[in-house]
Amino acid sequence: MLQMLPRIAKVTATMAIVCALGSVAQAGSLKWETNYEKARKQAQTEGKPMLAMFTASWCGPCQRMKSSTLSDSRVERQLDENFIPVMIDTDANPRLTRKFGVTAMPTIAVIDPVTEDAEKSRGYQGTSEFLSFMDRNKMDIQLASASMPAVEQGNGETLTNYCLVSAVEEGKLVVGEKDITATHEGFVVRFASEENKEQFEANPEKYWPQISGNCPVHLAETGKLVRGEVRWVIKYENKLYMCNSESHADQFVKSPAKFIDAVRTRLGSASSEGVRR
Repeated sequence: MLQMLPRIAKVTATMAIVCALGSVAQAGSLKWETNYEKARKQAQTEGKPMLAMFTASWCGPCQRMKSSTLSDSRVERQLDENFIPVMIDTDANPRLTRKFGVTAMPTIAVIDPVTEDAEKSRGYQGTSEFLSFMDRNKMDIQLASASMPAVEQGNGETLTNYCLVSAVEEGKLVVGEKDITATHEGFVVRFASEENKEQFEANPEKYWPQISGNCPVHLAETGKLVRGEVRWVIKYENKLYMCNSESHADQFVKSPAKFIDAVRTRLGSASSEGVRR
């Protein structure tokens, strides 16, 4: 879930949330998810790609493929072991259909749940053809929810003058007291009160921003570390990301998984090339 902390991040992006009715479709003995976002979250959690079938009730080849190819035990086993299957009714999900450029049914798409890159095949597929398609398109998913590679720790500098606990718990920008501090990952952290300091020390990961407070969008786009601001902090998948400007926060809100994946790629190569400051 992506959350803008109240009264802090004044991002103007409009977020469209697709809320298809959560139910399960049946093809053979295998149950297919019909809620795309639910399937995507499950795929991220399990580290599997999604296999989506774009279909319609009036599509003859779709119904034939469901009753034959998708009911084959070999197909069911392959789907269950390597994919999160999701059935997309194109009439009920026109926005999702347009998003993936589907113009004919059936269309089968293997979708990366992080980047939403898709490998598609259009038209009816028999059992052998469909098994070959799945074999060609198995992929290892690098999860957006996985631990972010570490960046260089601080050397005694103050991360921010604002209290992280006040920002997260109250949605307020409160300047931390100079004499109420703690040290975390080499940075000095300031707090608005002793109570806030105790909260932080009891669970620092709840309040500590990813990438040691550096802006994910700036790092993804330039390869450089630039400190973000608490006023542009965004909560995504229970983790905090500090952007360094309203425009970068706006970009991150629109495509958080894309930027997180790009940051991970940048940091993954940092050991050999170095991340530039």
